[in-house]
Amino acid sequence: MWHFGLLKVVLRCTLLAALLAFAPASRSASDSGSPDFEVTVKQGDTLTGLAQQWLADPKRWAELQRHNKIENPDRLVPGNRLAIPASLLREKPAEVTVVSVSGRARKSDITLIAAGDRLREGETINTEENGYVTVQLVDGSTLRLQSRSNLNLERVRRLPGSDATETRIQLPSGQAEVKFNPGAAKASRFEIRTGFASAAVRGTEFRVGADARGTRSEVIEGTIAFAGLPPNAGPGQPADAVPISEGYGSIVDASRKPIAPVRLLDAPALPQEPVFQQAPALRLSFPPLEGAVSYRVWLAADAEFQQMFGAALLSRPEVSFSGLKAGSYVLKVRAIDKYGLEGRDAMVLVGILPDKPVGLQRSGSPAPVKTP
Repeated sequence: MWHFGLLKVVLRCTLLAALLAFAPASRSASDSGSPDFEVTVKQGDTLTGLAQQWLADPKRWAELQRHNKIENPDRLVPGNRLAIPASLLREKPAEVTVVSVSGRARKSDITLIAAGDRLREGETINTEENGYVTVQLVDGSTLRLQSRSNLNLERVRRLPGSDATETRIQLPSGQAEVKFNPGAAKASRFEIRTGFASAAVRGTEFRVGADARGTRSEVIEGTIAFAGLPPNAGPGQPADAVPISEGYGSIVDASRKPIAPVRLLDAPALPQEPVFQQAPALRLSFPPLEGAVSYRVWLAADAEFQQMFGAALLSRPEVSFSGLKAGSYVLKVRAIDKYGLEGRDAMVLVGILPDKPVGLQRSGSPAPVKTP
């Protein structure tokens, strides 16, 4: 039997330990230089020989000569670095790995997706209501696909003989959140496309949301190139991309042109200390945020939000979840502005105490949350 006061102390220690997961990991500054892939010239190398080894089309060796300002393609200096534009490199198909699944998600053949699955180029992920999937991309970055989203792995490639990769994803509808791997090779390329826009990134954390009316993107860290796409756009690079830097977002509507970047709303003012309430409900109000027209909330059992219990879109700053059992949870809230851009996240640790002063259940999982 647990005493109520002791129970609160135990829960507080558990919640404060989980708080460490909220601290962002240190990251190196994103590289803003050329995405060229570099090869060290060895004794006996020639430009045509290196083109045969590295280029998708070896006949384009003359482009390497011009790019590197080489006078004699047959007399390269050992130890020098040869810069190869990433667009010329030969590639081979790769795979992404499913890290976690909460709720239900299916492939294009309607089979269920499970943690540990490996997905190939051309496969799709379709999340159902209250379904969430986290995947690790080929460059080590992570992508979190939200509920009721559809994603196609259009191009997933690795460059032979290097760590450089290329990933292009189609997001016809729904929301995806990407955290870039700071250790990814400089020549790696990553792009998400919707029916309206393209977000090309490197060294950043950002979100993309798509529906029948347009596309939005918000940058949490780093910078992306955001561009409108004409209907039935091909795989070529879009023109007139707008840079969106950290703390800003933009949208593309039927005009196919991104609006000037808009500063994202601040994180809502949630309590600084863990919140304790009694099972089976969580009720929490917070001050309204100026400029917010609505709020999006998530409740999970972990700080990475891989064990989801529910989510909701709120018209007022009042959170309400029911059906909760005793245990620790994490609540995440962000405000949404008039453009539909979602602001910075606020998170608070929540301890749900038993509704009666009886023993703390040490086994079993909380029941699914009924969202308001």
